[in-house]
Amino acid sequence: MKRLEKRTFSAFLLLAIALAVSVGLVRMLTGGVSSAPSGETPCVWVRLRLYADASVEEIRLYGQDGKPVQTLETNNGTAVSGLLTPGVYFAASAQGCTEFTLQENASVRVTGGSGRADGAELWLTDGQLGAVTVERLADAAALSEDGGWMDYTLVSETTHLREVVRCSGDKEVLTCTFRAVPYGQYVLEENGVAQCRVTVDADTPEIAVSLP
Repeated sequence: MKRLEKRTFSAFLLLAIALAVSVGLVRMLTGGVSSAPSGETPCVWVRLRLYADASVEEIRLYGQDGKPVQTLETNNGTAVSGLLTPGVYFAASAQGCTEFTLQENASVRVTGGSGRADGAELWLTDGQLGAVTVERLADAAALSEDGGWMDYTLVSETTHLREVVRCSGDKEVLTCTFRAVPYGQYVLEENGVAQCRVTVDADTPEIAVSLP
């Protein structure tokens, strides 16, 4: 009887030791896992698309302190940056230097030099840029001959810009926007037919054209 009691006591003792060891092991394993404080603001990382003249082969990004951040190789003047945190940067190329601010909502704002920003895109240029927005009534029946596709172009002696949009029955107004338009005088064409002349300059950098 005494032997049975000793065996039972030993079994309970071993079980208690095993439980204690397992709890300690779990605490040891979970003790090294840390999480960010609930009140801490998470870090935001953003990629930026940059446009320059087709002859530009390299764009260099610098921080506000002037230290190099990234060197980007372009493809026909276009490049995409690596991950960047919000802040003030400088973009330098053969066309010059542009100061810009990358904001937490991933949008860009030009704060110095020449260039133009739209959303998370930045145009680098040695000249000033504007925008032309075209609006027309979306008469799907009248546009059915072209399959609902509308081809718009802005043409000058040195620049040819093109935007293609499709007319659908659920849209009453058809809209397209030419962005990064160099200052100058242009002819606006719709499906190859001249519609009007527009001038983009310092007095009217952004123009809206309404077609019947």
